[in-house]
Amino acid sequence: MSNLIYWSSPLIAGAYLLGSVPFALLVCRPFGVDPRRAGSGNPGATNVARLLGKRWGFLTLVLDLGKAVFPVWLAKKWLAGMPGASWGIAAAGFAAFLGHLFPVYLRFRGGKGVASAAGVLLVVCPKALALLIPLFVIAVALSGYVSVGSLSAAAAAPFLVRLLSPEPAYFLMTVLMSLLIWIKHRENLRRLVRGEEKSWRKN
Repeated sequence: MSNLIYWSSPLIAGAYLLGSVPFALLVCRPFGVDPRRAGSGNPGATNVARLLGKRWGFLTLVLDLGKAVFPVWLAKKWLAGMPGASWGIAAAGFAAFLGHLFPVYLRFRGGKGVASAAGVLLVVCPKALALLIPLFVIAVALSGYVSVGSLSAAAAAPFLVRLLSPEPAYFLMTVLMSLLIWIKHRENLRRLVRGEEKSWRKN
């Protein structure tokens, strides 16, 4: 266990710092737009798409996915064959996710973590992600709200990871990510209850 902690510690720190990179702000900056002060106020791909168009929102989505995929992929390579490696990999994935939610570069005020969580699952349990994507799409199509799709996928994710992965570390990581995604969407939930949430169909 001491070897695992020793070798995974720099990976976890690096994953957090990479996860903290605010790609939504970097994509919007050339246009003179700050996603924290426009649209929904969330520095994430959905708000970038709302402000600049779907092409730029998609670019932000890919970048937010990538900043989670890379450190988790690196952790899998770096810790391969080490006893308890899945716990170090899960820790690196969760650190990248936390970096997006609480970025050190933005005074710990970040996005809602859906894209970064998807990036983590793409590496540790791609079968679960393959089922979550159509669930997300169907929920958005039926409701008209991206937030409903995000919350539906977050709610289902722990069950699918538990079913499809033998690693308890990945299940625990997914539970924590799902809980934080729901917490970060609390304002969306309030707007949904009040009927004030912005529908994707209207944008």
